Amino acid sequence: MDKQEDKKLEALIDKFMEEVPMESPSVDFTQNVLQKLKDEAPKEVFKYKPILSGRTLFFGFIAFVALLVFTGSQLGLDSDQGWFKNIKMDAWFQMDWRWMGGFSSSKTMVYAFLFLGLLFFVQVPWLKKQLDSKVF
Repeated sequence: MDKQEDKKLEALIDKFMEEVPMESPSVDFTQNVLQKLKDEAPKEVFKYKPILSGRTLFFGFIAFVALLVFTGSQLGLDSDQGWFKNIKMDAWFQMDWRWMGGFSSSKTMVYAFLFLGLLFFVQVPWLKKQLDSKVF
């Protein structure tokens, strides 16, 4: 009985389809749809605006450079004048490795540091790839 009902329904639908005229879209249908999509596209929600304007940063930089020049001219840059007279800079550039003489480490600690370093250098490109794929 279901097959006969299906045949009757199909015949009825075919009859209705023959009576309905074929409609075709207008010539500029695609252009109208694209224009509507452009009009309804989401607008930019947040536009970045810096806290300090470029002009403020420029004047701040100029003031900082002027302060450095003023300090250098007043105190001098020689190691015998001003703030620098008590600083022994020669000792800063001499390597002294005597403190490492009694240091020893286990193989486990060395392997742990190597493994953690490897994980760090693997995660940076992986995270960048993840962020690039999800943001855009």
